[in-house]
Amino acid sequence: MDAAVCLTLAGINLFVWLNVRREWAHLFFSSAAIAAAGMAAFELLAMRADSIRDYAEVVRWAHVPFCVLIVSVVWFARVYMQAGRTWLAWTITVLRTLALAPNFLAKYNLNYKEITALRQVRFLGEDVSIAEGVLNPWMILGQLSSLLLLVFLVDASITVWKRGERRRACLLGGSLVFFILLTAADIVLVQTSVLRLPYMISFTFFGLILAMAFDLSRHVLRASRLIRELEESEYRMSLAANAAKLGVWVKDLKTKEIWASGNWRRLLGFTESERLDLDHFLKKIHPHDRDLFNTNLTHAISGGGYYETDYRVLLADGQTRWIASRGQVEFNGGGKPTVLRGVSIDITERKQAEMEVLQQRGELTHLSRVTMLGELSGSLAHELNQPLTAILSNAQAAQRFLAQDDTRLGEVRDILKDIVAEDKRAGEVIRRLRLLLKKGELQKQEIDVHEVVEDVLHLIRSDLVNQGMTVKTELAAMSPIANADRVQLQQVLLNLVLNACDVMARDSTSSHRLVIGTRQGPGEPLLVSVSDDGTGIAPENLEKIFDPFFTTKAQGMGLGLSICRTIITTHGGKLWAANNPERGATFHFTLPAHAGTAP
Repeated sequence: MDAAVCLTLAGINLFVWLNVRREWAHLFFSSAAIAAAGMAAFELLAMRADSIRDYAEVVRWAHVPFCVLIVSVVWFARVYMQAGRTWLAWTITVLRTLALAPNFLAKYNLNYKEITALRQVRFLGEDVSIAEGVLNPWMILGQLSSLLLLVFLVDASITVWKRGERRRACLLGGSLVFFILLTAADIVLVQTSVLRLPYMISFTFFGLILAMAFDLSRHVLRASRLIRELEESEYRMSLAANAAKLGVWVKDLKTKEIWASGNWRRLLGFTESERLDLDHFLKKIHPHDRDLFNTNLTHAISGGGYYETDYRVLLADGQTRWIASRGQVEFNGGGKPTVLRGVSIDITERKQAEMEVLQQRGELTHLSRVTMLGELSGSLAHELNQPLTAILSNAQAAQRFLAQDDTRLGEVRDILKDIVAEDKRAGEVIRRLRLLLKKGELQKQEIDVHEVVEDVLHLIRSDLVNQGMTVKTELAAMSPIANADRVQLQQVLLNLVLNACDVMARDSTSSHRLVIGTRQGPGEPLLVSVSDDGTGIAPENLEKIFDPFFTTKAQGMGLGLSICRTIITTHGGKLWAANNPERGATFHFTLPAHAGTAP
């Protein structure tokens, strides 16, 4: 019965190990249970031995399952309890294995140097054989291994207790120590004839096997509960993923294969049964986005650990879909990447909305420029009228010279030069107007910031003169180069200058002095400032003035400064305002540092 129960438990746990190879505790338990069944069989044979020779051989061979059982218990405790000193476990293993040598080399076995007689005693209603004889001194090897096993189990139990697993330390560790002590006591009492009974260590080991099986069964039940909880969690996660239209995927970095949920396959246009790998996946990504996707992926795998990217996929029906993907890399104990997990979501609608906003913002920016130029119509008309009038006067003078008989060609040549110069002047005004009125996308290029300042001042020169404004420039010695859209930068400067002029025009105490400055230190962002000596800005309005539709002008729309801040932010800079220490205010904006300057 003892052997049958042990073999049944061994079969169950061996089946578990064969299905989950990393569960080594189940393998060690199976070998211990089989060894315990073997011990029961050998004890039964010893009880029914008819001669000293038969008894000695049975006891000799019984040491093999006994050795297996001891070693299995050691490594079961080491693996399952994750405690105990490894060097001590190996010492017990080696010592118990070495004990088999004198066991098979001795005349009788490791227990007896000589068996003098077999006696019959009543046990469980039957007559059974027990031995009398001289003990083998080599038995000390077996006893020492048993003592070390006891020390090992006590040490492991203490470690588990300190770790906070007191239930396991008491039930499993305490049971193992108790049954090992009971086994050692049974062996000593039988061999010293204090108990005139057969060896019954299979019964004590049966208790040990039951203690191990009980804790393993709790482990299996706990694993079963965890499986149910994981299934429930997976179901909830699946519901959440479906509700959010999330696609989940996992890439094995060793095999390069990709597992993906149904949502992910549908997002990227894969069928449910289609085999996935990285090359197949990359073919779906828009050619313009592949390099960026590969760069982010490589950075995450090479040590970044996390990646975040947006990309477009090309579907079979010709449509383009925007996907936002977020993922994280798992590393093994050696720091090598093993698995990449991630989620993907369709952001096509969001991207389309962003593009619509950008388009509307561009139209609003263009409208702001047109409105601003409308305010400058008088000044612009004057700028164009001057060269056109000069051209007309020169052309009329040339006609008069040509009508005379003595044509003075030298003076005609001078007149034609003046006409060409005035024509170029008018053409330059028209060119600047066309640039500002031009409607298009952001076009960044390397531009000379001081040239932009000069263009703006030329464009509104007449307006500044008419209003009695004095302009001073405090420009850096070397003109900084910026990577920016020339037209949009002109719009920002033009808006800031016109605002400053409006403020000073309304203030009778102002000296109407405008200062435009640039400054850039080594490796620092470019700083551009427009300063006036007007009434300044109310402290509570220093940030509000950049809000859309907030204005202090009677006829203002409240969009100029808001658009200016958007333009500068798009360029990677910052726009803000501050009151001057004495009077007036200064508007500052920065642009990212760019290698290069111009004289």
